[in-house]
Amino acid sequence: METMLRRLSLLLALLIALAGCAAAEEVPNPRVEMADASELEAALGFPVNAPEGVDAVYTVIGGSTGEAAFDVGDIACTLRAARTQDDISGLFMEMSEPTEEERAAGEGVVSVAFRSTEENGGYDVYTWFVDDVQYCLVLHGEASVMTAGEILDGVLAACAPAQHE
Repeated sequence: METMLRRLSLLLALLIALAGCAAAEEVPNPRVEMADASELEAALGFPVNAPEGVDAVYTVIGGSTGEAAFDVGDIACTLRAARTQDDISGLFMEMSEPTEEERAAGEGVVSVAFRSTEENGGYDVYTWFVDDVQYCLVLHGEASVMTAGEILDGVLAACAPAQHE
């Protein structure tokens, strides 16, 4: 029994020492803040722009996803873009079935999918593609249909390909 207790004590001491070493190692932050939208576009090769006249924080996530976080009134907005087919909304909850509509995007038109949830204060999620880049705009809070449409149109205009050729 005494031998067993010694072995367990040694094992516990070893685990504690290993945990201390692991905690001391630096884990790279997958989020890198950019100075502005142009720096983010230079890093990723595609635009991620908040609507005109809105202050935003621009971030590259994991070296491949661009993000612009901004507020419009009481609505917290997150725009993400990446070259992927995977969901980039960052929301992991039950959502409504998507509905689609055509919206103007600069000189072109894109098909925008809309889905929503009432969980955690409610989220509206708009997703569209420009070439191989997926864009996802998430609105958190109680946005009227008119306000949500204005925010979406502002983002579509800001990220339109014709402005960046």
